Amino acid sequence: MATIKTTLGKKIVLNRSYKAVPDYTVPSQFKVGISTTTPAVGDTDLGNSIPIGSGTINDNGDNTLTGSNGGDNSTDNTTTYKPGSGATDNTAQNLIANDTSITKTWVISDLSSLGTVCAADEYTSLWFYIKDATTLAKIVSVEFKLGSDVSNYYSDTVLVANLLTGWNWVQMGILNTNTETGTVGSPIDYFEIEVITNNTTDEFIAGDVIYDLLRQYESLDILKTFKSTTLNETTLTVAHVCELLSGEAVGFDITEVGTFNSDTTPKIDGRDTFTAQSKSSTDEFKITITDGIQ
Repeated sequence: MATIKTTLGKKIVLNRSYKAVPDYTVPSQFKVGISTTTPAVGDTDLGNSIPIGSGTINDNGDNTLTGSNGGDNSTDNTTTYKPGSGATDNTAQNLIANDTSITKTWVISDLSSLGTVCAADEYTSLWFYIKDATTLAKIVSVEFKLGSDVSNYYSDTVLVANLLTGWNWVQMGILNTNTETGTVGSPIDYFEIEVITNNTTDEFIAGDVIYDLLRQYESLDILKTFKSTTLNETTLTVAHVCELLSGEAVGFDITEVGTFNSDTTPKIDGRDTFTAQSKSSTDEFKITITDGIQ
């Protein structure tokens, strides 16, 4: 485990100790993430925070995407899928591709028919699976689009250099910070995946490329309050217990945790990285962060 007290964390200590009226709050909450970057004193956040709370499911991966160009209609995959977002779901979508175009396209044209449209001011993510190196070698880039229709959308393009075999967690961030084509109106109910391949003849069969779980979440879904804080004035230590319940942060290989205060913009107090721990819907994690003065 690599542990660091950040510069901001040291400032919190000084502010709380030596200002007659402190204007920083005490550390009281945490985030978890999936980055493997080494903690540094200058860190201002985790390397890659993930949602702890469920957020909102916009498409759970049970629904057929309509194929066009070099894409055929998607099919259900009940073997390889991603759980999460507080839902019981065992289906993802195989993205089937034919040999008619290097542009392979799959669309859900009306998310409102499935329940929940997207909001431009929330974080957005989905899972994208690539079976093996042979499949990966066919791909040039993948573009994800969310908008009001086929001509008006926000988009994020991921180049093949940033994709891995297995599951890729794709974050579009806040939609209105992504590239906008046209003028996106309301509702945001159009969803498209577009894969560019090297050759027209590059095909995907069931299991090669899979999509699952389009969802949105807010800042409150990323942060969680400590289960407990224990101050020991004899040993000059404080222990924060960070607890993840069975339905929280499901589907991720968690590699980092950070403690934060509750300022309007929360300040990171400390950051720890560790060997990846897979979080299923039945796992419960309890991480104890101990801080002290020498």
